[in-house]
Amino acid sequence: MPVFLSTAALLLLMAQEGLPPAPPRMATDDTPSAMACTFVSFLRGDQCFFEAASGPAERRDTSESAARAGSRECAVESRGDDGLRKECESAVAEVSLGDLCALHSRLVDAQGRLTRESAACAESLREAIGRTSRAAALSLSCCSCLEQSHCAVNANQCRRELGESKPGRELNACMARSCSNACGFNQGSEAAAPAPRQRRSSAVPDEPDKT
Repeated sequence: MPVFLSTAALLLLMAQEGLPPAPPRMATDDTPSAMACTFVSFLRGDQCFFEAASGPAERRDTSESAARAGSRECAVESRGDDGLRKECESAVAEVSLGDLCALHSRLVDAQGRLTRESAACAESLREAIGRTSRAAALSLSCCSCLEQSHCAVNANQCRRELGESKPGRELNACMARSCSNACGFNQGSEAAAPAPRQRRSSAVPDEPDKT
């Protein structure tokens, strides 16, 4: 004859025998992944994440860190044009000395990985360097041709306006009159051609899944 235990008896039996211990809590891995941003990877448009741990820093040190990183990219993106490089370095210096980069929290860790606090600074640097990249891509032939055609807009202004994708009325008039082959990408349009390098990562991307 089967024996049926009441609920109370079953609970008493379980209490006497004891329940299995709860499994230990899994440790959280906060180590930055291979997708962690560095200044080089972010400024060149790679997909990455701001994962490095924060920490205290001096404003002068963070400003200098940003300026060094930006200047290195200026040398690359200016493509050997000293005028563009100097303009880029000037823009980078202005950003680096501003409140977005001169922080009391470090921008990078010891391995050069960017912290989340560095996101706004890195994005501002990328915008400044992006203007140089566009100017270099667009102006090598167009602005040189216009300069030789004695356009009223000098070469530096031409590069700057094309780099900002905002050619003024006078520059548009010059391009319409002269150098149709070299400047054909922009005739009849207020927007310059897109930058040659795609900028994919966002200023504050989501954290990757580390499970």
